[in-house]
Amino acid sequence: MEEDKFKAKLPYRYNYWELIKKFCSTYLNPKRKVFFSVQVLHILAAGLILVPPLILRDIIDVAIPERDLGNIITLFLIALGAYFLEAGITAAKEYWGHVVAQEITRDMRNDLYIHYQDLNMRFHDNKKTGELMSRVIDDLNRMQEFVHHGPEALVGSLALLLGTVGLMIYLSPHLTMISLIFVPFLLIFSYVLLKRLHLSFRKIREKKAVMHDRLEDNLAGIKIIKAFANEELEKERFSATNEEHKEARIKAIKYLSILFPGSRFLNALGILVVIGYGGYMVILGQISAGTIVAFYGFLMQFRVPLLRLVNMMEGLSQFFASTERFFSHLELEPDIREKSRSTARQVMGHVEFQNVHFSYDEEEVLRDVSFQVAPQQTVALVGPSGAGKTSIIRLIPRLYDVDSGQVLIDGINVRDWKIRDLRNSIAMVMQDDFLFSNSVTENIAYGRPGAEQEEIIAAAKAANAHEFIEELPQGYDTQVGQRGLKLSGGQKQRISLARAFLKNPRILILDEATSSVDLKTEKLIQEAITRITSQRTTFIIAHRLSTITNAGMILFIDRGRVREMGSHEELMEKAGSYYEFYRMQFEKEKSVTKISQEVDWTG
Repeated sequence: MEEDKFKAKLPYRYNYWELIKKFCSTYLNPKRKVFFSVQVLHILAAGLILVPPLILRDIIDVAIPERDLGNIITLFLIALGAYFLEAGITAAKEYWGHVVAQEITRDMRNDLYIHYQDLNMRFHDNKKTGELMSRVIDDLNRMQEFVHHGPEALVGSLALLLGTVGLMIYLSPHLTMISLIFVPFLLIFSYVLLKRLHLSFRKIREKKAVMHDRLEDNLAGIKIIKAFANEELEKERFSATNEEHKEARIKAIKYLSILFPGSRFLNALGILVVIGYGGYMVILGQISAGTIVAFYGFLMQFRVPLLRLVNMMEGLSQFFASTERFFSHLELEPDIREKSRSTARQVMGHVEFQNVHFSYDEEEVLRDVSFQVAPQQTVALVGPSGAGKTSIIRLIPRLYDVDSGQVLIDGINVRDWKIRDLRNSIAMVMQDDFLFSNSVTENIAYGRPGAEQEEIIAAAKAANAHEFIEELPQGYDTQVGQRGLKLSGGQKQRISLARAFLKNPRILILDEATSSVDLKTEKLIQEAITRITSQRTTFIIAHRLSTITNAGMILFIDRGRVREMGSHEELMEKAGSYYEFYRMQFEKEKSVTKISQEVDWTG
C-alpha cells in the first residue's frame, strides 16, 4: 500500500534496485573504501556494546562469590576498555560517515547545478525557481541524512540485535523466548506511531512552506501593503497561517509524547518478565543471578535499534523519492547542443533570418520570418504586444532553437557556432534586467569578469551611471540588494547598460531598455544608448516609437510575421501598418500630454 502511494506521486522510470544500483555506481562507488570501512566500524561498535553485560555477569557470578578482588579489577578494566574503544570507534564512524555523506551530496549538488546551467531556456520557462532550489537543497539534504544514517541503522542495528539475541540464546534459550514476547508488540506499536509521526512531519513541512511563502511575499511587498493600508489584513492572514503551522506541530508532538514513553513501557514489560521469571529460574537453580543481570543489560539496549530500523523505512522511502527526482532532472537532455566541430571565430555582426518558424510549447509565435541586418546597423523591432519581437531577439544568441528555417550570423548558422563564442559577442539589456545581490562593481563587472576598476568606472560613465553611483552610501561598493531593490528602475537600467558596455559586444540587443522611467532618466539612458550602439549591430525594441525613428531599419512585427520593413520615412510614406501604429501612439502620447497640462496636480 505504501509503495503504491509512493509510486502514485512519482512517475517511476526505475524500480528500487535500479535506483540503488545507479546511485551506488555513480556516486557511492568512488567513496566505497571509506564507506565500507565505516560499515565495519558500525559492526565493531555494536560488538563492543555487547561486552559490558557479559563482564557484569562474570563479576556477579564468579568474582564476587570467590571474593577475588584482582579478578574484579581485571573485569572492570576490560569493561572500561570496551567502553573507551566503543566511544573511539563511534566517534570515528560518525565523523567519516558524515564526511562520505557530505562529499557525495557535494558531488550530486554540483552535478545538478551544472546541469541546470546547461539546460535550455525551454526547461527553465516551465520550472519555478523554488522547485529547482528544492531539488538542489532540500532533496539532497534528505539524501545526505540517509546516506549516513540509513546504513548505520541497517548495519549497526542489525549487528546489535543479532548479537544480542545470539548471546541471550547462548546464556539461556528458554529465558530468551520469554523475554522476546513483547518485541512484536513493540514493533507494531512503533511502526504505527512512526508512520503517523512522519505524516505529521510532512504536514509541518507543507505548512512551513506556506508560512515561508507568505512571509517572503509580505516582507518583499511591504510598500504595497502600506500603500493600500492593508496591514491589519496581512496580520490576520499571517496569524492564520502561523496558527495552522502550530497545530501541525502540536499533532506531531502528541505522537512523539506517546511514542517514546510507550515504547519504553513495552520494553520495560519485557524486562520485568525477565526479572520475575528469571528470579524464579534462579531459585530453581536453572540459571545464575549474573545471567539475569546480563539479560537486563541486553534488554535495556534492545529498544533503540528496533526503533531505528522501523524509522529507517520512512527514510528509505524519502531516499527513493529524492533519488528519483534527482536522476529525472539530471538525465534531461538539453535541446540546444553544440556540435563537435562548431565554428570558433569572432563575430562581425551580420545577422540574417531565413524563413524562420518558432513556437513555445507547440504554440507558434513566429511564422516565416526573413530579414537581413548589415554589420553596425541599428534595427528597431516595432509592433503590438505579443507580436513576437522578443522571440526574434532571443533566437540571435541561440537561447532557443528555431523549429524550421535558420538564423545566420556572418553567414553561418547559429547551430554551427561555438555557443560560448557566439554569446560572448552579444550583450542583452532587457526591460527588467536582473541585478545580483552584490555590489555595483560586481554587477557591472559581470559583463567581463576580471575587468579592472578603471574599466568598470569608464563603462559606468559611458552609461551615464557614474554620477549616481558616486552618490550611493558606499559608492561602487554599495550592495544593491536582491534584484537591485535598493535602486530605482532607471538606475538599474543604466547599470545594465554599463555591464553591456563593458562587455564590448559586436551585437547589442535592447529590449524595452527605456520603459518605466521618467523623461529625464530616459534622456540619460538614450544618450548612453547612442554611445553604446556605435560601431556595433544593434536590435532595439522600444515602447516609445519616437525613440527609434532614427534606426537604419525598422521591422514592423504583427502576429509573428514581418509585415513591413524599411526606414521610418519609407514606412510613413507607405501609409501601411507601421503608419497606423505610429499615428495611434502619437495621438495617445499627445492626449496624455494634453491631460497632464490641463489637470491641476497640485490640488
